[in-house]
Amino acid sequence: MLFVVPPVASPASVRRALLALVLATLALGCPAPSSRGSGSTGGGSGGGGDEEPRNVQVEPLDPPDQGPPTPTALSRLESAHAIPDAETWSRLAARPATATVSRTEVVKFLLDTQHERTIWFVDTERWDIHFDFAVDRLGIPGGWQAHGDFNTREYRRPERRFEMGSLVHYVDGDVWALELVAGDNLSGERLVRLFADLQQHVFFGDRLRFRALSPQHDQTLATIPGRLPTVTAEEVFRGVRYQPLTNGEAFGTLRIVRGPLDLASVRPDQILVLEDLPDEIPVVSAVISEELQAPLGHIAILCSTRGTPNMGLRDATTNEQLTRLDGQLVRVSVEPQEWTVRAATRAEAEASWASRRPAQPLTPPIDATEQRLRQVCDVRLDDVRSVGAKAAQLGEVCGLGARVRTPGGFTVPFHFYLQHLAGAGIDAELAAVLADASLASDTHARDARLRAIREHIQAAPIDAVLLRRVRQRMTEVGRGRRFIFRSSTNAEDLPGFTGAGLYRSIVVPADATDAQVADAMREVWASVWLLGAVEERDWYRVDQSRVAMALLVQPFVDGASANGVAITANPYFEGRPGFFVNAQALGGSVTGAAGNEVPEQHLIYVYSEVVESELLSESSRSPDALLLPEPAILQLASTLRLLHCHFRDLWRRRGLRVDTSDALDVEYLIAGEDHHLVILQARPFEVRYEDAQRVGDLDLCAFHPAGVD
Repeated sequence: MLFVVPPVASPASVRRALLALVLATLALGCPAPSSRGSGSTGGGSGGGGDEEPRNVQVEPLDPPDQGPPTPTALSRLESAHAIPDAETWSRLAARPATATVSRTEVVKFLLDTQHERTIWFVDTERWDIHFDFAVDRLGIPGGWQAHGDFNTREYRRPERRFEMGSLVHYVDGDVWALELVAGDNLSGERLVRLFADLQQHVFFGDRLRFRALSPQHDQTLATIPGRLPTVTAEEVFRGVRYQPLTNGEAFGTLRIVRGPLDLASVRPDQILVLEDLPDEIPVVSAVISEELQAPLGHIAILCSTRGTPNMGLRDATTNEQLTRLDGQLVRVSVEPQEWTVRAATRAEAEASWASRRPAQPLTPPIDATEQRLRQVCDVRLDDVRSVGAKAAQLGEVCGLGARVRTPGGFTVPFHFYLQHLAGAGIDAELAAVLADASLASDTHARDARLRAIREHIQAAPIDAVLLRRVRQRMTEVGRGRRFIFRSSTNAEDLPGFTGAGLYRSIVVPADATDAQVADAMREVWASVWLLGAVEERDWYRVDQSRVAMALLVQPFVDGASANGVAITANPYFEGRPGFFVNAQALGGSVTGAAGNEVPEQHLIYVYSEVVESELLSESSRSPDALLLPEPAILQLASTLRLLHCHFRDLWRRRGLRVDTSDALDVEYLIAGEDHHLVILQARPFEVRYEDAQRVGDLDLCAFHPAGVD
């Protein structure tokens, strides 16, 4: 449950409206979190440094089992010079709703070097940035210009008066950390003294560790080797038990699934508790996975784009709160810091289900007259009606010129898919399946009929002239190279319906025979009638009779070392514009089920004078070296900003998307000896901010940090 922190000075609406002015005009803005070893989970810069806008919503502090009383039972403490016990901590601590990791408690502090090194531990629900406390209680001048001067001086100048940061308790792992704002360049000697002062004034002093959030902090630690106890991101995340991915409430029949999931058995009114995380999932009411998930994996992206509450919970299939409700109608709430489940009534469940489906049907655009096998760089967004959204949007990316690299390739338009179906009589067979109302309530029968359709598509002969043209194009584009045949339909990658992961991509070897090329084409075509794809289109009221499949045929990128996915928004907090980026060493996946695979994850912030990157996790396949070092981060920031602003303007001119939360989901590779960036795909992505994460209309394209075009 969320509540609004009582305003200290002005109403929340006014302060939010003024935030854009602050971020755009302050010399340094509020410094953003940066890279190494981080995960500004709710502490450090993420839960805290003063880079956070004021008056952020927080959750009431619910301590761990057998912990101190909650603040709802205790009066808040405005400030203190020491934290001698858990009760004092509870009276000061906040649990930020904008955290990247759940179950974190934060207390901010200011050490006043001009007054006998007095430490102020502050009510962090009331003063969520240091500056406000300094103004309200320590006599610092107020106002926006004073705020900018304060940030510049107190985080980046040796003559600073205050040494400031956050004390963070990672509750699940019982880790206590000192974290500074990521851009803070406090010297090593001063950091050692600050750490010692803090240890003497808190009851957990012997357990306190310093957590580096940025390369700046790593450089500082290098000047004082071995003089501070430290904690790494890996150690922090090792203790995580609960992982909220898509927040919200859902109603449905709770179903605990042990072992592999039978996709044909899944219904939209189910809340699935999964022992094994599948690579895909039909529309459901909510997902609770026993494995923690890759945040930009297929399941996470599908749930996010559908607005389906989704969470990871270790030992979910044996959790007593869930097992006692197995098979019952329940309400599940996924929140930034906690989750809840309870029994539900049929009336409230049916009202929720009705509200989730789109009110209006979607009729996919289709032009069956285009017969050219066009270079992808020659197509544009308006060509979605003939070559599909994936190809059309990659054509837009390619059209940006030398500033952005793509694999190139060519398109095989809808005309030939429709011709293939008509020539074998599959179109009539398909029409009969779509018209059979009895299949709507019998998923297994529908699955069998669709499987027969796919088999017929894959068995029908490819037109010989088309095959010859495709082989010729492959030779022109990349003689002697492997190719990937990718889906590009008019029912995916669209604003309001992304259809992420619904269809298939097929790789053919460099020495592929005609038969292998033909098989790849037919298999991609057939994937438009996979059960999961049909079920999802039904849920979103897509006119199935208008769905068509084009092919995007791309040569493989040589010398790739890493693959990745990025969202051109900060999904945790709108008030700190930036990009959420995952990367994995080649051979690993950032989009499949998590298992033991952990991608490298960064939040890249672009609203300050410089680009700053916060490392949320290191790659399990590259624990000793970053896949995205600083030059790659700068390259990504520049390219992602270019793509985001280009597509935002395109959508707005067409009246398609105007919400500032709209973003792109971008797939990319790092390749070659120069580690250049190659964009594989760009598609719409809607970030669903809660009130606690929103601060007003912030335009990412208005910020111009150094090194970003």
